[in-house]
Amino acid sequence: MRSEDQIKRMMIQLEQMVQRLDKAHNENEINEIKAKIEILEWVLDAPAGKYHA
Repeated sequence: MRSEDQIKRMMIQLEQMVQRLDKAHNENEINEIKAKIEILEWVLDAPAGKYHA
């Protein structure tokens, strides 16, 4: 399991990637990275339930 700081650093890196890709107009990769960011945000919220369907 990753620490909260590791997750926050990963989110920052992904957000920086989105900014670079936005300049290159790569919409597919941007959407994939944004989905990863959403998952990391969910993890930081410390959910109690299962995340698999």
